[in-house]
Amino acid sequence: MEILARRLTIITLLMTVFAISVAAAVETDQRRHELNKHYGTASACSIPTICSAAL
Repeated sequence: MEILARRLTIITLLMTVFAISVAAAVETDQRRHELNKHYGTASACSIPTICSAAL
């Protein structure tokens, strides 16, 4: 029973580290996207100052 508890603790810690790293990667990607809004995207409007939506 003690071995099972240790395994579950290790698995839980690994899942926590993975979740934190995924959250950090998503946040970094979001910040990069906010800085480069107009590069690599097609504008959905003909006047970009009024409509900032991208396809």
